[in-house]
Amino acid sequence: MEPVTPTCAPTGTPLFAFLFGGYDPRNTLPYSENWTLDVQWQPYNSLLLDIGYVGNHGQHLLLPIPFNQPGIATPTKPINGQIFSYGYQATDADGGFGTLLTEQIATTIGEFTGADGNTALRVPFIGYNSNSDFWKAEGISNYHALQFSAKKRLTRGLMVNASYTWSHVLDEGSGLSEGLFFNGNNPLDPRSAYGSAAFDRTHVFTINYLYQIPDLTKSGGFVKHVVNGWGFSGITILESGQPYSVYDFSGTVASQFYGAGDDFITNPLLAIPGGTVKSVQLQGTTGVNPANPVLNGGAFGILVNAPGTNGVPPCGPTTDENTPNAACDFSETAFSTQGRNPFRGPFQSRFDFSVIKTFKLSERFTLRYDAQFFNIFNHPSFDAPVNNISLDSCFGPNLQTSPANGCQWNGTIPAVPPSTTAFGDKTAPFGSGFIQNTLGGSRFVQMALHLTF
Repeated sequence: MEPVTPTCAPTGTPLFAFLFGGYDPRNTLPYSENWTLDVQWQPYNSLLLDIGYVGNHGQHLLLPIPFNQPGIATPTKPINGQIFSYGYQATDADGGFGTLLTEQIATTIGEFTGADGNTALRVPFIGYNSNSDFWKAEGISNYHALQFSAKKRLTRGLMVNASYTWSHVLDEGSGLSEGLFFNGNNPLDPRSAYGSAAFDRTHVFTINYLYQIPDLTKSGGFVKHVVNGWGFSGITILESGQPYSVYDFSGTVASQFYGAGDDFITNPLLAIPGGTVKSVQLQGTTGVNPANPVLNGGAFGILVNAPGTNGVPPCGPTTDENTPNAACDFSETAFSTQGRNPFRGPFQSRFDFSVIKTFKLSERFTLRYDAQFFNIFNHPSFDAPVNNISLDSCFGPNLQTSPANGCQWNGTIPAVPPSTTAFGDKTAPFGSGFIQNTLGGSRFVQMALHLTF
């Protein structure tokens, strides 16, 4: 008999558990440590060269930690009377409506699906949603950078400021730049999310300059106004793209914990079964052609727990008396082992340029004409490719476990015993791995006249 709890409804529409979010009052105040080593050299009065190392360490940074995440129940380690752990309910192998006799509880933790297995009964606090979280001061961050700059003061009409930074920022969560989610694997193990920060840029080169062209003639009249008073300035920025991960919100990742797509607290990372980060990249970060995919979306996948292991019920009979064929639950997955933000977006560049013409009308009046060209070469800076790859095209429970239902997972998903057939078809939804957006705007030109007196 199914126990009656705030999240179980044996005879009607499931009720939703209480979703709680808050700040842990036991938190320690976050702090950071900084250290620098800097050397400057001034070979001329107008030129300053600077090279330095900058380091930073952050401690007790805030992370959203789900305090009510379901545990893994097994026959030897039951949780609240549950001896198995499942987020789906396996159906008959021949497509019947029967479900495994060992998977008869259908709780719910969200609105995306009608059932999430027994997830709501394996939580530490029954009645609270498994997505309930505390913002805990458990995160860390580290920053290391080699910085070089050259500054030439305005002399003989020329001024130049140039800088280059080679750096790496690592953390376990980059705040609102990655949303209000935990962006690693198991959120109860924050160190599993330690990787490149969402705003990290390995290489950044910036140069801005101004040159006032000397007067070309000393003659008066119309010729002086046309030839003299010209100048130009500009800003150039060259920088690495930002890092990113590949996610799946369709319920294929960590289904033992959050069921069929009712994970509201993590950005579930996909694994690369049998592959590496390098092997799934079809293009580099420079010379990117947006007409071709950057990532092989079909190479991403999940690692399925075999029936009878890690709390998954073994294969067995179902409730369908007409077709009492054995059913196997091949839909129970754990968190990925893939690191956070292993990929890097396309390299970005921008050239802004302006032309200046000054007309000295009289001792009191000066007219200046500016023509400003933003992104003068109209060079696009590409965003990261589509990195939300839904492997569960059915987006619902009870469908993947039976081939007769005609719904197969996408991606690379190896078989587990007793099955000998791969569960994934090594394809990806349309658009996966393709670049679909740019950063910044196209070429923009503006002109202005300034009268000073």
